[in-house]
Amino acid sequence: MSVYSELLICASLLIAGFQDVRERSVWDLVWVPAILGVAYSVIVEFPSIELFLIKVGFVGAVALVFAFFGAIGQADAIALVFVAADFNPGTPIFPLVGTAIAAAAAIGYQYAVGNARGDRTIPVEKFLREQRWIPKAIITDGVKTEVSSDVNVARDEVVSKSKRESMVEVTYGVPTVDSLALGYAAYVVYLVVFAAGTFTALP
Repeated sequence: MSVYSELLICASLLIAGFQDVRERSVWDLVWVPAILGVAYSVIVEFPSIELFLIKVGFVGAVALVFAFFGAIGQADAIALVFVAADFNPGTPIFPLVGTAIAAAAAIGYQYAVGNARGDRTIPVEKFLREQRWIPKAIITDGVKTEVSSDVNVARDEVVSKSKRESMVEVTYGVPTVDSLALGYAAYVVYLVVFAAGTFTALP
């Protein structure tokens, strides 16, 4: 894997993670550096592309299934694929270990401050103003209406079905892309510090 490719992928993931924390959404243009990085590596390492295709195909299929059923957001699925689209044999296992540690720390912090402690009910104005909430149901005039469990469509459903006086039952949405970004960045730092030869093996 080229040093340039890993840095480009890392840049996309870190920017996407920052956006995910702030807005719970990621711009499509964020992925351009990662696309360029992967394309460069495919050209450079084309003769040894078999493992790359297996990794990306497997992780991509898993991410697609999870996104299709609404278990993760579209940006989460894209980030997972880019983490796997690294020619180094340590991916995606080692970056995902770092991701798990970062996610556990983030969830632990949010639980400690009270955000991640189960469901809560908030006014629809607050829900629309703050992107961090995942809706579970709309409560209007005492009537509770469940919304889709698909995180990619649930928010739009609240927007279309709620009224000004409605309340929304929500759970805290812990951002995932930022954990993936931190996990991958930690992996790149590890390569730079402890395996510089591997990190700079290709032009």
